[in-house]
Amino acid sequence: MVLGRNAYPEVRNERMSRIRQPHVAPINALADEIARARALEPGTVPYVDPDQGGIHARALVLLDNPSTMAEAGTGSGLLSLDNNDATARNCREAYDRHGVSWKNVVHWNVCPFPTSNTKNGGSHVWELKAGVVWTRRLVDLLPDLTIVLPLGKNARTGWQLSNIARPDLYDFTTREIPHCGNRGLNSKPGARKAFDDAIRDLSIMLGTPAGQRD
Repeated sequence: MVLGRNAYPEVRNERMSRIRQPHVAPINALADEIARARALEPGTVPYVDPDQGGIHARALVLLDNPSTMAEAGTGSGLLSLDNNDATARNCREAYDRHGVSWKNVVHWNVCPFPTSNTKNGGSHVWELKAGVVWTRRLVDLLPDLTIVLPLGKNARTGWQLSNIARPDLYDFTTREIPHCGNRGLNSKPGARKAFDDAIRDLSIMLGTPAGQRD
């Protein structure tokens, strides 16, 4: 079953051809810097999908770590809402329901590099701490940022560890919003509603009319 359009090589290759466009080039250069710092091959740290807002994003949506469907070799090599997994599909469909434009968001992992847990499990505390410097660097690249939405416990922890003192930012860390993978959405009663409510509120804060997607 195909869950996202990045399953198709022609779609994936076309997107990869645009990862140095000006609105995502600084972030994807940061991804390369992270890979070098950890002695990894370029592309091992997934690149931001150029269909997202990049440095012009008003909302930063944080998850834990790269899935195998985001990593190069096993997946698209992109942090993308069109990746071929349930995590991307669930978020993409919620954006569609509530009219969140991709141009208003950029996705990032609080642990941006592949973790020691090879089965898509949660990052360890030391990995979240190692990601702090990169979260701070990313935020410095986002002049229009007004909202931070961490999805899942580890994303909240990673954001809190970054200790970014920005009173102008609205962040959702006071709310227990699950990761948008099936495991997170099925973790307990009310989890799906908490996620959907958060995306609805994100849409309202962004002022995007319902049903619109760029």
